[in-house]
Amino acid sequence: GSSTTFTMKGHGKKQDFYVCSRNVCFDTPEKAEHCYYDSNIYLEMSEKYHIKDVLTMIMDANKDLEFVTLQGETYGDGVQKRTYGLKNGEHDFMAFNLIFGHKGEQPERKDSITMTAILRLYHIPCVPVLNVSYFLPDTCEELLEYAEGKSELDGEMREGIVLRTHDGIN
Repeated sequence: GSSTTFTMKGHGKKQDFYVCSRNVCFDTPEKAEHCYYDSNIYLEMSEKYHIKDVLTMIMDANKDLEFVTLQGETYGDGVQKRTYGLKNGEHDFMAFNLIFGHKGEQPERKDSITMTAILRLYHIPCVPVLNVSYFLPDTCEELLEYAEGKSELDGEMREGIVLRTHDGIN
């Protein structure tokens, strides 16, 4: 897949919406024309999931926010090598971070359960949560063994796992 980030800053008429990938920010229509893929998969996901509207609603409901950022992975046909079963130019998106930027505070990354609950309200898919009570094993071998298995997305071999704390900090 390809890293995809959406950010909304500001309130009311002074809102700025950004669609970004690892090395580029599509903050103007001219930049949106230049994409690494045959089509602009980042804008495609933004439109498919109405991301600008969703982030605006989140901002409007939380007046103390300076920004809200949604990070995830865009994947599918023609994006990297693994298609996760998508064909014929199909693409999809899965969120893995939801970050709230409160005025005068450090940004707050929502934990995976809270992020999933919030984004479910807007029909935005999130990466699967495999285990909410996992404890790190004593050895690296045990951790590697746990990481092996089939992907929840397509039943093929997993590319890996991500471990996070419940407080959203790590």
